[in-house]
Amino acid sequence: MPLINKRTLYSTSRALHIYLSTALLFLLILFSVSGIVLNHVDWLEGDKSDGQLTTSLPSALLEQGQENLATLPILYPEIEAYLANQYGLTKVKSIDWEKEDALVMLDYPLPAGFAFAELNFISGELNLEYQTGGFLSLIGDLHKGRHSGEAWSWVIDISAVLMIFFAITGMIILFQNRKKRLVGIWLTVLGVATPAVIYLCWVPQLKGVS
Repeated sequence: MPLINKRTLYSTSRALHIYLSTALLFLLILFSVSGIVLNHVDWLEGDKSDGQLTTSLPSALLEQGQENLATLPILYPEIEAYLANQYGLTKVKSIDWEKEDALVMLDYPLPAGFAFAELNFISGELNLEYQTGGFLSLIGDLHKGRHSGEAWSWVIDISAVLMIFFAITGMIILFQNRKKRLVGIWLTVLGVATPAVIYLCWVPQLKGVS
């Protein structure tokens, strides 16, 4: 007796294929469109805009800083918390300190942009320079997982695994249909062979080295 009943295998695969297609509909379209965008980076010219904001530091943080001008790094946690709460900035890339000018500078990479915060504890001002990208730049960076954080990295990994199951269940369903099985197999072979031939014949490659 087989370990897996064929009827159970086919019915389970069909159900999984249907539910995976609905669950992955948005992500399949998103990653497909963003893949096209990344293949045409010239479309992204002029898709980003720069901005600048100058405002006063909150009095509590300013007082703490002016009381500790010689040791401003002790306020890094408070500074990061303030920028996170006020502007949603997290995952700082680097923090620099200029002791003579009482400046604390924080660099935040973002999908399709960045934010650079400069806190002046002498003048009491925050200068925030930033760059934001349009829709195409944003989905391009989300496709690559660039500066998108750990949570989005999990979205990419999990959706990739589910897409593999989506493809496998489609093949299992194909073998259930005898009339269309042969055509499906030939299309599968064609789908494997075509990109392989294009890669071998037309994609630049380094040869003749060990």
